[in-house]
Amino acid sequence: MRGFVLLAIAGMLACSTAARGQAFTPAEIAGIDRGVEGFLAQRGVPSASVAVVRGGKIVFAKAYGRRTVSPDRPASLEARYNIASVSKQMTATALLMLVDEGRLSLDDTIDRWLPELTEARRITVRQVLSHTAGYKGFFHGEFLSLEGHAAKSPRAIADEWATQPLDFPPGTDWSYSNTDYTIAGLIVEKVSGRPLAAFLKTRIFAPLGMASAGVVPAGPTPPADAQGYTRYALGPLRPSGGVGAGWGFGDGGLVMSATDLARWDVGVLRHSLLSARTYAAQQTAVPLAGGKTAPYGLGVFVDQVAGHKRVKHPGSEEGFLTENRIYPDDGAAVAVSVNADFGDAQDDIADQIERLILGLPTPPKRDPRRARPNIDAAVRPQDVVLAHRMFDQLASGTLDRSRLTAEAKVWFTPTAVADYRASLGPLGPPMAFERLQSAKIDGQDVSIYRLMWANQWAAVVMRVDPDGQVAVFKVFAPV
Repeated sequence: MRGFVLLAIAGMLACSTAARGQAFTPAEIAGIDRGVEGFLAQRGVPSASVAVVRGGKIVFAKAYGRRTVSPDRPASLEARYNIASVSKQMTATALLMLVDEGRLSLDDTIDRWLPELTEARRITVRQVLSHTAGYKGFFHGEFLSLEGHAAKSPRAIADEWATQPLDFPPGTDWSYSNTDYTIAGLIVEKVSGRPLAAFLKTRIFAPLGMASAGVVPAGPTPPADAQGYTRYALGPLRPSGGVGAGWGFGDGGLVMSATDLARWDVGVLRHSLLSARTYAAQQTAVPLAGGKTAPYGLGVFVDQVAGHKRVKHPGSEEGFLTENRIYPDDGAAVAVSVNADFGDAQDDIADQIERLILGLPTPPKRDPRRARPNIDAAVRPQDVVLAHRMFDQLASGTLDRSRLTAEAKVWFTPTAVADYRASLGPLGPPMAFERLQSAKIDGQDVSIYRLMWANQWAAVVMRVDPDGQVAVFKVFAPV
């Protein structure tokens, strides 16, 4: 079953000839429908909500699939999705609004508000917003940490993660860090004198007409919202667990409909909240010491696609994935949210619509089964043997939990182990089991493997601690 509605907003689609000229044709809409429905079916993703901006206006919005599987509820445009780290650009904008008001400067050091943090006298607001401060980030792995399941105040998070030694001297490198945006949210509160959520609601969401936008609700998912789903290996859909309260502060933690996310994009295109100078600063990749450039501006990734400037941000949370892309010079944007934390359907949907609105050709399809290995010699070769052993144990339901970290033991619940066995066991031994990539990340050996059978293939991500304990072993369906 699917539920979808073509958005028709009086005053948006019919207010001018120019706006009508940007609308999709019936053939284009049919092509979008085929693409979205195909990606959802192929990946086993329950639903997607899509909104598109052309000519500076929302011209298309549609919801596909099911926002909840049990009970069976069709997707709707009103359903809210957790947009996760897409929230960072909104926290950054809140802070930049205060910059425009002269209440602080991007070059102020953060010791003005949080003097107890590591190297606070050397680290600037700009470095915090651009992930160039050097603070260690939390929630990097493929599993949610044990700590992340419990509520924790933003202040306590900053005290834990931003008082550790820096990963690099401020301004010399770039590393994505959720900790930075916990700090940014705390600065917004200290400078404005208001809770971050209240500031976002009154200063950003209300002026842009984002009526559905708010913080992730505590407790069960409201019936009108999309339920997030996960899956273990190639198994069935399972309702996802939630992140403890406080962890999404500043760096994530917002819910909204895809249409309201597109309203945010329209506000960016129209420079509705910031000065032109400040928007330009936000959308400019930050230079690093030594002549390199970060891939990030102030709350957004910055790049180009076929000569078109693109400002974007992904969002990944338990049960949800979002992709938001803005093309400032083209007056266009695309927002896609899905209620599954696997499959990456949101990227393929966004790619399809991106090509449509920018008039780009469809590139040749790459077969990931033909990807060539890229192995870091520093990663231990014995990890390959360990990966084989982990797969065999999970496929047979005989997992040796003594080789797992504490967090991996919690993640491998009886349900997870049963789904791994039920979905992998019948496939038999893989015809090919090859390590494609490996690297040292956060002190762990991280490897990606390709598994192939006669009529099936899958990918594996494995993280191994320095002591040889398995921190992550996660099998993904093909994408």
